[in-house]
Amino acid sequence: MSTEVSASRWRIGDPATPVVDITVPYANENRDRVLLGEWRRQGGERVPAPPMRLPRHSEGTYRARIWKQNLLDFFLEDQYSDAVAGSTGGPGGHLEDRIVTSVTLSGEWRFATGGRRATAAAGMLCVRRNEDPWDFEIASGTRAITLVLPASEIRFPVNTRAVTAEQSSPAAALLLAQLRLWAELADKLGTAATGATRNATLELFRGLMNDQVIDDAEFAPALLRAAMDHIESRLLADHDLNPRGIAAALNVSVRTLYRAFARGAMSSVMGYVRERRLERARAELISTRLTVAEIAARWHFADSSHFVKAYEKRFAEAPSARR
Repeated sequence: MSTEVSASRWRIGDPATPVVDITVPYANENRDRVLLGEWRRQGGERVPAPPMRLPRHSEGTYRARIWKQNLLDFFLEDQYSDAVAGSTGGPGGHLEDRIVTSVTLSGEWRFATGGRRATAAAGMLCVRRNEDPWDFEIASGTRAITLVLPASEIRFPVNTRAVTAEQSSPAAALLLAQLRLWAELADKLGTAATGATRNATLELFRGLMNDQVIDDAEFAPALLRAAMDHIESRLLADHDLNPRGIAAALNVSVRTLYRAFARGAMSSVMGYVRERRLERARAELISTRLTVAEIAARWHFADSSHFVKAYEKRFAEAPSARR
């Protein structure tokens, strides 16, 4: 993969006036204090400073430049940074109530939280929930476009803190093209068009999430386990247990749920539900004095004849063989 992506198509804010433009010598003994003080002076509330620390070098100068553009309740930042480390997110932390996406054009971002790591090298993007505390490291010469959304607008899949994707993937490419165009035309759009553009962008973002998470090597097995646990907890209580309801409970699309079961070499979602109900019914045939009809009704089979046929197909014996 190329180590640098064309950045010429992005125009965030006024190119002549970055909100933050800082240089600090790496050899300065007070470099961290100087950096944060100058950042707070320039960026203020518009671009709040996260806790940061600069590496110690005998020569060279750290530089950071940031342009910002508000797009209703979203905002974009065009960020350039030399080597620095810091933290963001977490309760009371930097951008704690946001979903933050780093679209790396050159260099590399590295993130870590709770023993999990995510990397956004050039040509990649990384979406993360900033309600979790993240440590980050930025390589020297890194440029990235950062998209920030309200956390309430995106439901992250269960047990997932970050999602990465190649910018060239179809869903990501479509989203990024939409964002570039919105940033370019924002000052020319009326109120209705701006609202419609915002909603279209949000749907493209959700589409990216639904397409990408299932391709994550850690996520797919975790989703399958979570789905199986949810099904197990609802087998008895939920007569209408179905893929749509299961997917909604896990904050994923129905398509993503289907793909997780397919990847796990499982039967279909409803095939798994039926199999688990049959296994639980079989246990009750052995351990209780309930009649076959009562057990069929209890485990939500249409009637005892349907239950008997399904039972015989699954276990190659009649339910009465266990009485």
